[in-house]
Amino acid sequence: MSKKILIVDDEEDFLKAITIRLNHAGYETAIAKNGIEAQDYLKENGADLILLDVMMPKMDGLEFIKFLKGNDSLKDVPVIFLTAGSFDIAEQVETLASAQDFMLKSVDNEQIIDRIEKVI
Repeated sequence: MSKKILIVDDEEDFLKAITIRLNHAGYETAIAKNGIEAQDYLKENGADLILLDVMMPKMDGLEFIKFLKGNDSLKDVPVIFLTAGSFDIAEQVETLASAQDFMLKSVDNEQIIDRIEKVI
């Protein structure tokens, strides 16, 4: 049985590209375009890992991971932050530290797969 990865990101091109790459690598994928959609998805479905963008509308990744880690049934789902945006890391260090990894979207697809394999 393949591992299920929930990709939470608001950029269509990135979603298409990473979904194709992860499916090709043998992973099952689901997408959500913001933290609210991700919450709704997780209420009905599970995930073995979440790839989470930081900067999104409605509910950003920082708000979403606080929800996730505060939920007893979801708090152990591993998270990898994957972002292209810039923000003040110093102000968010505690929240970012609750994820298993943090990468920029500009990394090579193989690096993303390698990091995912290390986490799950």
